[in-house]
Amino acid sequence: MQVNGYNGYSSALYAQSQAQAATARKGWGSAAGPTTDTAAVSDFLAEAKKTPAERIRDEWLARHKMTKDDLNAMPPEQREAIEKEIAEELKRKLTGQDAKRGAMMNLTA
Repeated sequence: MQVNGYNGYSSALYAQSQAQAATARKGWGSAAGPTTDTAAVSDFLAEAKKTPAERIRDEWLARHKMTKDDLNAMPPEQREAIEKEIAEELKRKLTGQDAKRGAMMNLTA
């Protein structure tokens, strides 16, 4: 038995839900992710692919308001000194020594 108007209403709802689903999927080719790269996606993926050492190095350069090009343009002696500082920071952070540095504990309790 069919109720007048009911079938048309359900067809309209179905069509609307399909249109919304298509809009939600727009730009997504598969479950793996978007089919088109945006600047944000590219930046995120580039950052995610860096090793911890690369991240620490980039953080050091940013803290000192330097770029990789600035470092490459330096005289060898100056660059070597900076590379040594970066290497020391890498060692501290990767071995966990950085967390221990300057830490205080209240042992009076």
